Amino acid sequence: MHKLYLFIFLILASRAEAQSVSVSAVADSLYAVGNYSEAIAEYESLDKKDTSVYLKLARAHQAKGTLDDALNYYAQAATGTNEVIAMNEYGKLLITKRKFKEADSVFTELINVYQTNPDFYYQRGRAKENIPRNIKIDATDSTTTSAKNIFPHVLDYRKAVALDSTHQKALGELAVFHLRLKEYPMVEKLAFKALESYPTNVEIIGTLAQSYYYKGWNEEAITWFERLIELGQSTQFIHEKLGNSYYKDRMYEKSIEQYLEALDFSPEDEYLHATLAKLYNHVEDLEAAESHGLLAVFFKDQPLDEEYYTLSRTYEMKKDWKNAMKYVNLSLEENPKNKNAEYTKVIVADNYYEDRRAVLKLYEDFIKKYSESEYAKYDRVLRLARERRDKLNREIFMAEGEQE
Repeated sequence: MHKLYLFIFLILASRAEAQSVSVSAVADSLYAVGNYSEAIAEYESLDKKDTSVYLKLARAHQAKGTLDDALNYYAQAATGTNEVIAMNEYGKLLITKRKFKEADSVFTELINVYQTNPDFYYQRGRAKENIPRNIKIDATDSTTTSAKNIFPHVLDYRKAVALDSTHQKALGELAVFHLRLKEYPMVEKLAFKALESYPTNVEIIGTLAQSYYYKGWNEEAITWFERLIELGQSTQFIHEKLGNSYYKDRMYEKSIEQYLEALDFSPEDEYLHATLAKLYNHVEDLEAAESHGLLAVFFKDQPLDEEYYTLSRTYEMKKDWKNAMKYVNLSLEENPKNKNAEYTKVIVADNYYEDRRAVLKLYEDFIKKYSESEYAKYDRVLRLARERRDKLNREIFMAEGEQE
């Protein structure tokens, strides 16, 4: 009798397992053809779910676009470094969802075990780059060229390149980093290294073109901006910078062509119209010069300071500091006496600029300008500026003390 019960149990268990395999196979097929909702329903119907099922659920939700659910299932699939695939995908999705500290932790855990995987360092660098922190200099790092330029994410990008000299994304991030510091020879060295293994990498070519442009090597800048266009790239930035390079080399007809292309992206850009007016004067097309000159005046004279200021506040609330700075500067160009815009610029700079001393100076200049007012002691904005200035002073003092 005992053997009979055992036999029945084995038969039932075998049938349950076969049913589970069948359901899983159906779900896999649905996922493969993009029917994610039905695939998710099939996976969810499984009585027993292991890490592999949670990983499939996470991928299906990610493909469907329900990213919060995807994160939840990735967390159940990424139970440790033995689940390296799940952890890797989990970390990347955390970055997409702007959960940078959590992503940093995930990739640090992976790196502790898989110390020679270049992409783990690259991904951690992406996370670190977006985590606000006080930068600590690692004076023992022999790969650095200048201690003052060290940032934690850069060390990870450099490690990725050290492990894989063809890692395009890490090379690209490093090139952009050095471009911001105006270290043009390093930009070019990194760019050409990347182009050895991927000659049509448009991100790298764009960075290289900018390097030559900003250091004033017009012929080289023209070569690489033209290369971008050959590769199908077309943006206002590319056409405008190429047009300006032609302009500097007195290639006026070619310059006009590029500025007209740029104008397609921004038909009401007064700078583009003003530049075209000058160019048409050079080639003695006076009717075109007059037309663009009038358009430049028309668009420039519109009172847009409040609209620009409103946009800057919108981007400030979205924490899009780059665009917030762009539009508050435009507002101040239109109306330099807008006190609210001036203070907004200081706040945006506080969140956007890495140079703490530059930010401190902006606070000090603002306070100095408005402290003479007879209403200064009642000015709430001025009080907030002073409080932040004092706190920033302490932060800078502490940071410099740690570096010593």
